[in-house]
Amino acid sequence: MSDLVERQFPAKALMTGLRAIGYSFSSAVADIIDNSISANASEINIFSDPLSDPYFCVLDNGCGMSAKELDNAMLPGSDRSGKAECEQELGRFGLGLKSASLSQCREFTVASKKFGKIRAMSFDLDVIDKENRLLLKVLNSEEINALPSIHNLAEYETGTLVVWTKFDKIENLAKNFEDSFRRLVAESKKHTELVFHRYYKTIQIYYHGKRIEKRDPFLVDSIGRQQTGRKSEINVDGAIITVIPYTLPFANTLTPEEKALLGNPKSIYDEQGFYLYRNRRLISWGSWMHMGIRSELNKLARIQVDIPSALDSVWMLDVKKSSAKIPDKIKDMIKMAVDDSVIRSKRTTRFPGTKEQSVAFKVWDRINEHDGKIRYQINRDTPSIVALNEALGQAEKKLLDIALSQIECYLPKYSITNDSMDALTIINSGADYEDEQLIQEIEAILAFCDPGKRKKMFEDVFMAEAYQRLLKHKEEIRKRVLSDD
Repeated sequence: MSDLVERQFPAKALMTGLRAIGYSFSSAVADIIDNSISANASEINIFSDPLSDPYFCVLDNGCGMSAKELDNAMLPGSDRSGKAECEQELGRFGLGLKSASLSQCREFTVASKKFGKIRAMSFDLDVIDKENRLLLKVLNSEEINALPSIHNLAEYETGTLVVWTKFDKIENLAKNFEDSFRRLVAESKKHTELVFHRYYKTIQIYYHGKRIEKRDPFLVDSIGRQQTGRKSEINVDGAIITVIPYTLPFANTLTPEEKALLGNPKSIYDEQGFYLYRNRRLISWGSWMHMGIRSELNKLARIQVDIPSALDSVWMLDVKKSSAKIPDKIKDMIKMAVDDSVIRSKRTTRFPGTKEQSVAFKVWDRINEHDGKIRYQINRDTPSIVALNEALGQAEKKLLDIALSQIECYLPKYSITNDSMDALTIINSGADYEDEQLIQEIEAILAFCDPGKRKKMFEDVFMAEAYQRLLKHKEEIRKRVLSDD
């Protein structure tokens, strides 16, 4: 039998390797937040300062660590044998804290509070390089009290503070350190908003005291214009992968609120494809992962894929938890799930005589005439047109119908298609109307109504597309415009 010889890793080479894994600043921040979520934090605060003694820190109110747990957490490849696989556990290799932190700075410190006591340890590459040994510093009380935001940690019953300092990489690459540092922090905020968007209701994340914005890459609340396909479940070795296809509304129909939920992208078409989640944490997005289904017809498609952590190795999840590969053995099953949903969606929209409606009275109706022919027509049942018809004589009604028919016949469909493909912003939008202007329009519509029909017309107005945004003020408007009835 061969002899076994134990060898010690040269610490300097090991740390250099950890720094080169390939984190961006944003993905490194996300990895630290992963640890906070795994620690059952309900609040995460991020603070930074690029000035005289620059730092970036992440503070959470999670379960905290004892001295033994902190020592283990600071060890590259820390022992994860006691970590149960659950939805809240986002760790994987026991490397994230170290590799993410060292990818951005030469020194990082972790202070943690548990059992009423704060303990802290730090990695300093200057010390490790000099000694070529893995030497970690245990901070004394005076050094702990000098840490940024430590007073906030002291106020928690339990929690953890991660502090980054000595940003050598930014200093070496930046023309102006302060500008580059602020830009990277701002980019990390946008990244955090998207990557952890499914935790928005349960975990509050703050940057410099301001809560991050809510994001929804699927616009699930835009009922009627957004389509949700059939949910599919794929069993792989006893673990369930869930696939849900979505189709976004066309870009030029998005409201300012919907654009904000998408993160105000330059073009919503750029991020089509799979959105891969591991325990609700977004891993990768904006790609069809080499499945060959990118096309003009799919530019609004986004497919949510949820994988459990039990399948990490199958998906080839990397250390950064920022990329994965769909295993060949389930590619066909996922594509079948997506194709099935697309087929069902087409059957729904192509059903003879079906109108695409999200409100009772849309301005435009989309009518399927079979054989791939679609006709758009102005809805003559909208309250404004109904009221106008009632106010006109027979000759004027005929002229109105001629005018509406001409508008329909000469719809600039090719120009609209080209502008949409070029991601241009078509500004024909009711979003620019002031509420008062819309209320005056309602008053004008009611003024032409038969007095006996005014109350019904008032109700119909609020079922019309043009006045949906006034719904929350309906009773106030009722008192104003129907005060004489």
